[in-house]
Amino acid sequence: MSIRRDEVQKLKTGNYIMVDDEPCVIKSTERSKSGKHGHAKVRIVCVGVFDDNKRSLTIPSGHVVDVPEILKGNAQINFIEDNTINIMDLESYESFDVTWPKDEDMKEKLQKLKNNPSEMSQAQVEYWRIAGKTLINRILTNR
Repeated sequence: MSIRRDEVQKLKTGNYIMVDDEPCVIKSTERSKSGKHGHAKVRIVCVGVFDDNKRSLTIPSGHVVDVPEILKGNAQINFIEDNTINIMDLESYESFDVTWPKDEDMKEKLQKLKNNPSEMSQAQVEYWRIAGKTLINRILTNR
């Protein structure tokens, strides 16, 4: 699990942040002016990558927060089961299980590949490893 530290004021919409040990994508940031005796604050609204929960937090702008490193890779689909998908990295040849994606279009594509093994052998997926967890980000078919 690779995590780096970054200042809150440098984060923008679309960046990632760790909130309650869950990687989240930032949907919006608002900066408030500093008061007479206080520091400027940054209000962040973000959504969990794996659990889709909306989170909101307010942090002083000088503080440092955890930012997850995203490791991207391409993999071949070995087999598809009801609960998991087994994929093999094309560079390291490491095989691992990934849960089904939440996106309906990707679920539909994977179901078609499950029903047609000859197409499944030609298909690849782009996966992301974030904070020790893996998710399928995109399905690449050779059509």
